[in-house]
Amino acid sequence: MDIPSLTWDSVVVNDPEGGEYVFWPHLPCVESPSGLVPESKFQAVAFLASSEDVWRWREELAENDLNPGAHVAAAVASGTALGRYLTDLEDLGLPGITIPDPEPIALLKLKLRKFALEPSSDDKEWAHLMIRHADYASKASTFFSFIGAGRRWKRVRSSAIRKVVPHTDLDAAYGAAAASAAAWWTEENRTWTKEIRHEADRRKMARLRGAMAEMRSGNKQSRILVPVHQPCMQGLIEVMSSWPHPESCEELEEW
Repeated sequence: MDIPSLTWDSVVVNDPEGGEYVFWPHLPCVESPSGLVPESKFQAVAFLASSEDVWRWREELAENDLNPGAHVAAAVASGTALGRYLTDLEDLGLPGITIPDPEPIALLKLKLRKFALEPSSDDKEWAHLMIRHADYASKASTFFSFIGAGRRWKRVRSSAIRKVVPHTDLDAAYGAAAASAAAWWTEENRTWTKEIRHEADRRKMARLRGAMAEMRSGNKQSRILVPVHQPCMQGLIEVMSSWPHPESCEELEEW
């Protein structure tokens, strides 16, 4: 899989029917330096997650408060791609490494309208798509288990360094972390076909347009912030550029 440009700057996309989407790239599981956090000039936040995921984040946050670092330690010990990524972050000495992902959690606490872009599990069309993904993932995981995951990880991470866009507010450790995040993203995408991934992303972007339609009913100049893991941003914007038909998107309750 080709690694996209790993940029730190937000990308603003204008909806043809009115309103702006602010796609904000951030690293998974680590706090962003203050200079990278977007200014609060938006009226809503849309998460690339389901309402059920948000409920799970609340549970993880409460568990982490009781036993700080337990989720990170468990992930590191798991031997998964997430574990490798978190190990890289720890080796780099980055601050604020936590599960649940700290940036979405911080945004959930703001007094803004919030939307979940992933359908819930009772959505039949989405459930069928996830079954297709699970079937392929089981086969792909079996195949790739026979290939040296460690060597593959190092090779992809090394290639990704060339895609990291320099930023004046960041030191080399964050660039290395971005390369590791790209390696994780690449590893995770091995369990998706291009077709299934595109269908899933198209649903999410359709729901994002649905959230904007809801926002436009009160303000034609609405702006929605979309926090997204850095390696994923370019692909999502490409899907949005086809302007999928808006789909109704439920609004999350306040925390």
